[in-house]
Amino acid sequence: MKKFSVYLGLFLIVAGIPIFLNSKSADAEFPLLVGLFTLFISSQAKEDERSTSIRSSSAFFALILGYTYHLVVNNLYQHQMITIHLTSINSFLVIVFALANIIRYARLYIFMA
Repeated sequence: MKKFSVYLGLFLIVAGIPIFLNSKSADAEFPLLVGLFTLFISSQAKEDERSTSIRSSSAFFALILGYTYHLVVNNLYQHQMITIHLTSINSFLVIVFALANIIRYARLYIFMA
């Protein structure tokens, strides 16, 4: 069952990226958001205190980075330096969960190997 949630998350991410980029629907980011969240909360084969600590600290760090990115992008948009404007909370959550997954798996498999 642990592997199923990882595969489901990866499937929703792979299916959600083209939907998010090509669809004009207001709810186009939901498959990507659900996939990122599912991948983030999925358990590892060996779930111990270290992996739990890495998961929570990755979420905190991703929240800080995501909010900083959100503030910078909105400030640049207000000064008419870029044309991208992040208005939806779902776009912010996609950024946060994407960063949290990248940080988590990098810390688990690259830096702690």
